[in-house]
Amino acid sequence: MTATLFAFLRACAFLTRLPPVSRAFASGPHPLGRDAAVFPLVGLAAAAGPAALLAILPMLGLGVLPAAAIAVLALVALTGALHEDGLGDAADGLFGHRDAPSALAIMKDSRIGTYGALALTGSVLLRTAFLADLGAGSPHAAALALLAAAALSRGAMAWLWSALPTADRGGLADRVGRPAAATGLKAAGGGAFLSIALGLVAGGASLSGFAAALLPLAFAAGSLAWLRAVLKRRLGGQTGDTLGAAQQITEIAALLGFALAL
Repeated sequence: MTATLFAFLRACAFLTRLPPVSRAFASGPHPLGRDAAVFPLVGLAAAAGPAALLAILPMLGLGVLPAAAIAVLALVALTGALHEDGLGDAADGLFGHRDAPSALAIMKDSRIGTYGALALTGSVLLRTAFLADLGAGSPHAAALALLAAAALSRGAMAWLWSALPTADRGGLADRVGRPAAATGLKAAGGGAFLSIALGLVAGGASLSGFAAALLPLAFAAGSLAWLRAVLKRRLGGQTGDTLGAAQQITEIAALLGFALAL
């Protein structure tokens, strides 16, 4: 139990802006990849506050659209825009039809290009739109959907990290230690379990509940399979930026599934 808690605290220190707990690092350097199994729990922790805003702000009289926008921006702030940064860099590198070395060089450039700007704008707009659509039906269902998508997408990110070799030797994802295959599967399974459970709660014991359990998972899995194929073909593996992109893409896909189901 203590080992899992410390893994969670270390992962939180890397994936969020939550203050690090020094005791979790007392044993010395610890590869982040070994802690990847708890990434879905970190997603829940990061999304807890934004989800509460989604549920509470409409009760105070705020419209569902501004509530959704505030929740999305709060989540971005709590994660330090870590995954959004990866999405923007990956979009610039992958959609320019460059060879692998050129694409990797573009991803390392701190400047944002047209593809990156469009990807970031699309990410914020789509997540806000899907959560507003869910909030119009039930703010509590929107909050549960955000929690589920946050857990599922981080499990997906960890699995992709373990499933593809590094394409950037010495890059961030390489330096912090690629997870073992079993660790990636645990993360993906944990994220899927949490998403299904929260989807069933959001939809209740009805047809929409089963749809909310299955559609987000199916959409996220489909988008992740597509991204894996693209990365394998274009880069021969993954980088830290593409892992951030994986989190963003699967979160959007999961929220789309919830919006259609509920």
